[in-house]
Amino acid sequence: MKQFITLTKLELLNLFGLNVLRHVKDPAEKKKKTFMAIVLLIVVLILGGYLTASAYSMAIFGVGDKIPEIYSLLASIFLLIFGLFKAKSSLYRDKDLALLSSLPIKSFPIAAARLVHVYVENLLIGAIIILPTFLVSAIYYKAGAAFYLNMLLAIFLLPILPTALMAWFGIAVAALVARNRHKVLTETIFVLIIVVASLLLPMVFSSMNVGGSGPMKVEFFSKDASSDEVTRALSLEAQRTFDKMETSFPFLKTWGACLLGENILGFLLYGAGSAVLFLLTALLIGKNFFAISAKLFPPSMHHEFQMKAMHSETLLMALVRKEAKRYFSSGIYVTNTIVGPVFALVMTIALAFFDPKTLLATAGNLPIDVNANAALPFILGLLFCIMTPAASSLSIEGKNWWILQTLPVATKDIMQAKLLFSLMFMAPFYFMSELILLFTVSATLIERLWLLIVPAVAILFAVTFGLFCNVKFPKFQWESEVEVVKQSAATGLSMLGILVILLPMFPAMLLPTSYANIITLCAIALFLALTGLLYRSILRARL
Repeated sequence: MKQFITLTKLELLNLFGLNVLRHVKDPAEKKKKTFMAIVLLIVVLILGGYLTASAYSMAIFGVGDKIPEIYSLLASIFLLIFGLFKAKSSLYRDKDLALLSSLPIKSFPIAAARLVHVYVENLLIGAIIILPTFLVSAIYYKAGAAFYLNMLLAIFLLPILPTALMAWFGIAVAALVARNRHKVLTETIFVLIIVVASLLLPMVFSSMNVGGSGPMKVEFFSKDASSDEVTRALSLEAQRTFDKMETSFPFLKTWGACLLGENILGFLLYGAGSAVLFLLTALLIGKNFFAISAKLFPPSMHHEFQMKAMHSETLLMALVRKEAKRYFSSGIYVTNTIVGPVFALVMTIALAFFDPKTLLATAGNLPIDVNANAALPFILGLLFCIMTPAASSLSIEGKNWWILQTLPVATKDIMQAKLLFSLMFMAPFYFMSELILLFTVSATLIERLWLLIVPAVAILFAVTFGLFCNVKFPKFQWESEVEVVKQSAATGLSMLGILVILLPMFPAMLLPTSYANIITLCAIALFLALTGLLYRSILRARL
């Protein structure tokens, strides 16, 4: 027990890097850490505001009583899917495996402490989803004390089951990847299957009409309908949809009753069952922890070196080739940065089945005219740039950064190679999407021009901005690639900064076509100017 407490304390000390922030001595580094803590807080507040607004919309449409069951289920699914990709690095990390196995420490406390660490992370993430949405439901319906008690129970109990399941799924996924010769390719394909499945699943439910007998009808109010009539119509449609969901999936109704305080005993039994599974997971994995970890990280098989014909190439292309080898050697790096381009590609294919203009037309007489085609270039550009390789390309060098610094190569050449590789990586997805758009989108000549130019400019801007963020916030000291690809300051800032791509979209889609074209043209010029300024700043960087 003493070993478990000590190891758990060590695991939790640096949760989200708080221990480093507390004890860092360098004033400049402390400012960076403080700035990132503030940015993280702002992101959490924005996410909380979005969740609050969506929950309030449900309450207005008369389905506020469904908020607990929907958002708690959403939190559980999110934690489980998110946990699948971090299980190996969080639970079975190999950096300290040799050190721990040489110490007089039993394997069970190590596994249990790491499971607790993951549980606490999931608890905090789940609380961000549960707390604002449940409070909206409680305030709107003037809930009693039992509801608030259930809200607290939900925050503490819901992350238990996803944490236990992710440990087992993490073993299965990691074992599948470890046994395959092409580990990075296998991991990438696995992630792509999950991403594509997550995109197609809502379409499947929509086509099935959630247990209905026919396609869902969107045209349910007249042209001259008032706002109150529209709200009532939307409320009836929302209630009908949720009723069919509960009919098709009976566990949702039972789950909602537990969260609303109508079946507290059932909720407590669920929590007890989850806790038992959590304990069994810790016992079974802990008993064989070192053996499992060793099998998940088999030694790499090196091929015999063969001398081949030598050839020369330019410095830039040699550095780009090095970037490509480093990129494709990391499954975490590939799987996280390829999701955005895949989203964009799937969206262009989906436009063949879901025409934005048709969807808006079937929605009835909207208060204002909306030009869907004016919004498409900006949405597509944002999807391409969700997470660019450039935002992590500097930090991913890690302890090997000194090697590049000792080479007779200018820093600007290194930066240009990182930018060029990111653009080359995204180029095939861009060209494929543009080719598909020729057949899936009905647009005028000028609209097709914007569909061609805006995503390209967005990619240029996002790649340059990502590397700029990495130059300003490099992270060369890390234990796992997850720290720089998913959790670094540069990645977070780059993902937050690219949201400016959407700003011109709103006036462009709401104003007349002539004004929309002017706004789009001005946005292109502005993003190109910003890209030029960022590029000059990157080339002048001294690291």
